Amino acid sequence: MDFEEVFNKERATRKFSTRKVDDELIKEIIKKAQQSPSLLNSQPWRAYAITGGALLKLKRENKAYIARKVPVSEDFSTMLSIDWSTFPSQNMSNMGAFVTYFLHNKTELFENANNNMFYAPAIIFLTIPKKSPAWSVFDLGIFAQSIMLLAINRGLDTMPAHSLVAYPDLIRKYTNIPDDEAIGMAIAIGYADKAAEVNSPTYIPGRVPFDKIFKLIK
Repeated sequence: MDFEEVFNKERATRKFSTRKVDDELIKEIIKKAQQSPSLLNSQPWRAYAITGGALLKLKRENKAYIARKVPVSEDFSTMLSIDWSTFPSQNMSNMGAFVTYFLHNKTELFENANNNMFYAPAIIFLTIPKKSPAWSVFDLGIFAQSIMLLAINRGLDTMPAHSLVAYPDLIRKYTNIPDDEAIGMAIAIGYADKAAEVNSPTYIPGRVPFDKIFKLIK
């Protein structure tokens, strides 16, 4: 697939179909993503893909946690407790207004998909050692973006979601991720349910004016 096409097709998929993702394809994507750059070639990332029966059990228990309103306890800082600076706070505020308008009668559909881990047939959990410099978080982001672009290039759809790593202890129960690894992010992958109302229309959030994020100094 042409790179420009791959890049432009990267969109969050809110509900996946039941179509299975081939295990070998997942392995191929992760192996290729290993070419991502990292500080001093540290390659701090690890990837844990969960599918099939194990994923069904995780989804079921995760949904029960949500129903019981079990407090989230991410390995990374809890998103909503972060003291954001003014610039990203304003962007998020604008995003919130747009999302409310976009979802209008789809709010319940989105919550249902979110509570069911987007019905994904496969989820890739990404970790770095808890004893890592801040640079490793940057490296993990590069690795995650590589995975998503490679997946799209192979005809898959993706959903990177904070909600997927809300309960790390539960994730460890089904993936055996060691306690000394921080579960930083997860990417749901599969094939979009094209009949799902929550996936349509495609919402493309606006971008900050270019001159607010770029300076050319000579």
